[in-house]
Amino acid sequence: MWHHYGLDLGTEWRARRFRKLLNAIDGLPRHSGFVEALTSDDDWAEQVLAAGEPENLPARRMSEWSPVVEQLTNILDAVREQTAVAVAAAGGKPNKVKPSPRPKTALERVRKRRRTEQHRSLVARLLPHKAADG
Repeated sequence: MWHHYGLDLGTEWRARRFRKLLNAIDGLPRHSGFVEALTSDDDWAEQVLAAGEPENLPARRMSEWSPVVEQLTNILDAVREQTAVAVAAAGGKPNKVKPSPRPKTALERVRKRRRTEQHRSLVARLLPHKAADG
């Protein structure tokens, strides 16, 4: 906590500033010592697996999305695509290439929600029997 926020964990704990501590923990970057310790804990891993696999992996956080990370992600995706091309050229069947996760902004979420609403509205008008099913 000191490294990222200048907070003394003991002082904050004794002052019972639990909300402040939880907010600070939630804001720690993925490369923090806390996240390393958490993801190295076998009991934590057991609990995560017992809860079931998440349907969607979390996207990258915008606060960690620098121009360097963006370019490295683009390079990684290009390498994966080229690997699939090489496998196909050799006569194999390449796996579908999924793009690496990127941050999702509120603007993108709202655009997607509007497109979905427009689609449902159109289906309801043109194919009312289909709209009732789904």
